[in-house]
Amino acid sequence: MAHRADQTTLLRATGVSKRFGITQALDAVSVEFRRGEVHALMGENGAGKSTLGKVIAGLHKQDSGTVEIEGHTLEPGSLDGAFAAGIRIVHQELAQCPNLSVAENLCLHAIPKRGLTVDFGAMRERAARLVHTIEPSIDVDKPLGRLSPGHRQICQIAAALDEEGPHGGAKVIVFDEPTSSLSIHETDRLLGIARDLASSGVTVIYVSHRMSEIFACCDRVSVLRDGRYVATSVVADIDEPTLVEQMIGRRISTPGAKAADALADAAGIDHHTPENAPVKLRVRGMSSPGKVRDASLEVRAGEVLGIGGLVGAGRSELLDAIFGLDPLATGSVEVDGVDVSARGCRDSIGAGVGYVPEDRRMQGLFMNLGIDENILAPMMPELANAGVRNLTAEQREARQRVQRFQIKTASLKETTPDELSGGNQQKLLIARWMRDTTKVLLLDEPTRGIDVGTKAEVYRLVQEAAADGLAVLLVSSEMPELLALSDRILVMAGGQIRGELTGADMTQVNVMTLATQE
Repeated sequence: MAHRADQTTLLRATGVSKRFGITQALDAVSVEFRRGEVHALMGENGAGKSTLGKVIAGLHKQDSGTVEIEGHTLEPGSLDGAFAAGIRIVHQELAQCPNLSVAENLCLHAIPKRGLTVDFGAMRERAARLVHTIEPSIDVDKPLGRLSPGHRQICQIAAALDEEGPHGGAKVIVFDEPTSSLSIHETDRLLGIARDLASSGVTVIYVSHRMSEIFACCDRVSVLRDGRYVATSVVADIDEPTLVEQMIGRRISTPGAKAADALADAAGIDHHTPENAPVKLRVRGMSSPGKVRDASLEVRAGEVLGIGGLVGAGRSELLDAIFGLDPLATGSVEVDGVDVSARGCRDSIGAGVGYVPEDRRMQGLFMNLGIDENILAPMMPELANAGVRNLTAEQREARQRVQRFQIKTASLKETTPDELSGGNQQKLLIARWMRDTTKVLLLDEPTRGIDVGTKAEVYRLVQEAAADGLAVLLVSSEMPELLALSDRILVMAGGQIRGELTGADMTQVNVMTLATQE
C-alpha cells in the first residue's frame, strides 16, 4: 500500500503547452508533485502523459509554461539542466546500447577511470550493486542486447538509481510504463523500490496503465485527457471505475468491477469455442536449445488459447519458434493440416500465420517507412500486378485498414510509426496481420504499454478475430487480461508447458502455482 508523502511541493509544472505539427500534445497543463511521493500520471495514449514527463526531464522543449524544482525554473528543453537538477527518466521504449555490456550501459553517464583508462573492475562492481538490487540473476558482463526485454527494462531502471557522478543522486524519477515487460515478481520488486525511493525523499512520477499498480503503490494520481489536465486525486479516495471515467470520458464498468473483466465483457468475449471446430494450429514437440523444451499444443478455429507464465518462462520464444524465427528450433508446426515446419517466417506468412511480437519497435514496425507500407508489408505481393507494385490498390487497402482499425494518423505516407502513440502503433501491427488470408494469429503482450481505452479496442479485435474463425495464441503477463480473454490457458515454466487450465480452474492461484513449478 502507498505510504504517507511529505506535503511539500518539490516540482511544479505550470501552464505547460506543447504542439507537434497539427497535434496539440499538451494544452496549458499544470500539476504539482510533492517531495517523497509516488505520483501517478494516467490517461489514454496520446493524452500527453509521456510528453509531460519528457518536458519535465528536458527531452522536449515546451512551447509555453514553466517547470520548477525547489523554486528553481528549469531551462526549457535542457536535458543537461534537468539532469543536474536531479531529474531522471526511465523510458517505456528501451533507450540503450545493445552491443555494449550491461555494466557499460549502466555506467555510460559516469565511467569510472583509473588514470586515463577505464576501471572495468569498478564498473562491474557498481553495475552489479545497482542491477542486483532489482534482479540478482543478471550477468553484468553479458551484452545487453542478449537479455530479454524484461531484463533490459530492469537495467534501464537500475541506471536511474545510480547516485555516482558529478550531480549526485536523483530527486525526481519519471517511470514511463516501467513494468510493461516485467513478471509479477519483478513488478512487485519494482513497486517496493518505488516506495523505498519515495520514503527516502525522492519524488517518483509513475506512468502506468496497470490499475493494480496505481492502487498498490501510488499516493496521488493526476489524469490527462486529450492533452489537458483533468484532475488530481488521492489514490485512497478514488475507485477504479471513477479513475477510468476520468481517463476516457465515459464509464465502462460498474462500481467495484475489474477493468479487464469489464473490457472483455464489452468486447463480447464469450469463451464458447465449438467442440467440433477444426484445429487450425497444431504444434508437436517444439524445442530450442536453452529456450523451449518439447512443447505441444493445438488451437481450434474461433479459440483464444492463452499462454501464462513468468518472464523468462519461454513464452515469447515459443511464439518465435512457431512463426519460424528461430533457426535452431525443432518440432512440427501444422496450419490447417499443412506442415510448415523449418521453412522460416516467409512460409509461415504464406500459410496464414500473423505475429504481433512483444517489442513492437524492435521486432514489429518499420520505423523509417510510412503507415501504408507498414500495414501492407506482408500483402504487397498479392496487390502487385505481374510483380510491379500497384500503388492505387495499396492506397485503397491501407486507407480501408486505417479506418477499420481506427488508427489515428495524420498521413498514410508521410507519417511514420514513431509519430504515433503506443496504442496506435499496436493497432497498426494488428491491422497488418488481421487480413482475409490469416488463419492463425500469434499475439505476444498485445496490450503492453497502451491505455485503458485502446485496450478495449484491442480486446474487441481479439474477439473479432476469434469470431472470424481465426485461431488466436495469446501471451500476456497481465493476469486479469489472460483470464478474461482466454478460452483455455497453458502455463509455461523453464521452457516447458507445465499444465493446462480450463473453466473454473482458470484462476490466478492456479496459474501462479504452475508458473512457479521447479
